[in-house]
Amino acid sequence: MGMTGRNLNAALDLLWADLMALYDEAQAVTIVGKDGIERPYRPTRYLNEIRKGRERNELVPTVARMIRRPTKGLGILAEAGRRDLMVETRIVLDESKPYHYLWSQTTLELARERLRELDATSSPQR
Repeated sequence: MGMTGRNLNAALDLLWADLMALYDEAQAVTIVGKDGIERPYRPTRYLNEIRKGRERNELVPTVARMIRRPTKGLGILAEAGRRDLMVETRIVLDESKPYHYLWSQTTLELARERLRELDATSSPQR
């Protein structure tokens, strides 16, 4: 295992920290509930998935799965103009991250595709 194992663990710890930071920051986004009341956006399903992923030592596959099937959260963040809070932009496509090498080409391509789809569907800013 040696150095590489330690580096991998450090990368995974940072990935975890970044995923959690994303959860915290997402709550700055306000959504309007069915009752018409504004409240902070709390992506609880996302939180549960990443917690489970960490417990099972499957954080990378968990994130890859999130990229494969876009969640409602993606639409909420897109609508709020907060692409910086998306797993795609912040976690997967940021090449400066020490865990960047853990993503497969497929995951990277899907993340880019996701953002292209958003570009195509997003209404021009008024």
